[in-house]
Amino acid sequence: MTKDEFEDAKTLWKMIYAYHRFRDVENACSFILDQKMDENHPIYYSLITSIYVLYGKPFKHSNLVGKLPDDIVPPEHRQLHELLLKHRDQLYAHTDPKSFELPNFGEANQVRFAVSPGAGINEIEIRHFVTQFKARPPLLPDIVDLCRTLQEKANYHIRKLQKRHISKIPTSPGEYAINVLDESGPFVKKEKSLTLPF
Repeated sequence: MTKDEFEDAKTLWKMIYAYHRFRDVENACSFILDQKMDENHPIYYSLITSIYVLYGKPFKHSNLVGKLPDDIVPPEHRQLHELLLKHRDQLYAHTDPKSFELPNFGEANQVRFAVSPGAGINEIEIRHFVTQFKARPPLLPDIVDLCRTLQEKANYHIRKLQKRHISKIPTSPGEYAINVLDESGPFVKKEKSLTLPF
């Protein structure tokens, strides 16, 4: 590959990966909304965590291919994008004791003891728990809209790069990995078949 082809391979890899993560986030948001889940549902926190973590993956450091530029996010979604990444970094993907403060509560991430009277005289019961910051369902339709927009943008770049390099993609049946590891190698490499998703 030429240097430009190698850069295109990395961009194509990054865009396809991003497209799939944005689709995963859209699906998780839609599932919560369709099921009319609220923050008290037993798996709500797990789904919300996956939404924030998956959304942030394309925008975070990635060895070899890099990350998506923030300017791919349209201005009307910029504030939501920044909030998703901030909460991802401080609450969902990582748990920083010093994150941001909530009014009348303190830091968003806390580990606490709850002390209450026990069953007998002079007995106390001590429980431990962690705080869980949970995004509320009203935010989810905006995340769906953002992810649909980003899927369209990623698809635009994917189509453009595929068209530019269509001659490098073999026409014989099989699976071919985009080569982002070896600039002196081919654009794609034939790989042993995984379960085909189509």
